[in-house]
Amino acid sequence: MRTRIMTPLVSALLMGTAGHAIADDSLNVYGFLNVGAYYLDENDITIENYESGDANFFNRDTMMGLQVSKTISDRTSATIQLTAKGEEDFDVRTSLAFVSHALNDSTDFRFGRLRIPFFYYSEFLDVGYAYNWVRPTGDAYGIPFADYNGADLTHRFSFDSFDGQVQLNYGRRDKPITLFNEEYESELNNFAGITLNLYMGNFGFRAGMQQTEMTLELEQGGSRRIDFAYTAAQGIAGLINASQSTRDTFDFDEKRARYYNLATTWDNGDWSFIAETAIIDFESGLYVDNFAWLASAAKRFGALTLHTTYSTSRDRLDGGEVGEIQKTMKLRGEDDSVTLGMRYDLDEATALKFEATHHVEETNQGEPGGSGTLYRAALQLVF
Repeated sequence: MRTRIMTPLVSALLMGTAGHAIADDSLNVYGFLNVGAYYLDENDITIENYESGDANFFNRDTMMGLQVSKTISDRTSATIQLTAKGEEDFDVRTSLAFVSHALNDSTDFRFGRLRIPFFYYSEFLDVGYAYNWVRPTGDAYGIPFADYNGADLTHRFSFDSFDGQVQLNYGRRDKPITLFNEEYESELNNFAGITLNLYMGNFGFRAGMQQTEMTLELEQGGSRRIDFAYTAAQGIAGLINASQSTRDTFDFDEKRARYYNLATTWDNGDWSFIAETAIIDFESGLYVDNFAWLASAAKRFGALTLHTTYSTSRDRLDGGEVGEIQKTMKLRGEDDSVTLGMRYDLDEATALKFEATHHVEETNQGEPGGSGTLYRAALQLVF
């Protein structure tokens, strides 16, 4: 993957250190565009919201973003990013809106609407040009939201042969969340985390942790999937005469969620490699804990890059009465995916991509699942 080469370039284009300025040198406008299409060869399986025979097969991987940065002083700037995604009917949304202030040459403070640093590619998750895939695999990159309102503090440092940075973040999120293609009113309070990045030569390392207190507004007897699961869990708890603490586990009222991420990269200009692990621990029994990881290798031949990726996701049931109820509700899922793809750089800011992903549901809702192959093509650029 283009970890050490592409990310600084996109950072320069989208975070205000380089790019195309308009009339006022202190005002910079940048953008990115993803145009994609897909085909899924199996009717009985849905992969990351890709569906066979979908009439809107262009929408899932098509979007546009526009970012405006204004330099206020030598140390302070303001940034806003607007995005329009096909999977959201191209409604224009404010993805980022923050003020950044350099406390000194090595420490920056930002506040406003920010990206949650869940993943290695979090800061550029919508910028398809920043990586080789059409989009990262949902096995490891499966969080259904990406922004929060709050602040972060980033400190850059060097020691011995290492360059690095550490980031602290804190805030909250009070916006609907889409889960299983259904919308839920939600609150994510006390969203806090720490992220460490280290680089030495061709190698990179990332470790991070985030946690929040999560509340979803559920309806007893409701028809949405999590409403139904909540009602079913309470019924099963009654049948097995479960304790009150077990019953209380199966709601989403200020339940803690923790997310852990590890990634390592290597890139010598011709060959590149990334391995990334995501671990999610839910206090609510309605969402089972999950362990996922991916490993990807790429080889460059001039403007052409060939890459392959293996990814997997494994749900983990709790123990005791909670696990017994989860097992009865068939909440476990286990997936594996293998992706083969190519990227061709048409110029310094435009990439054409083709890839095929074979996805196997080893377990889907507690039962043996199906399999299918997802084919995707995309033209992705920054400007």
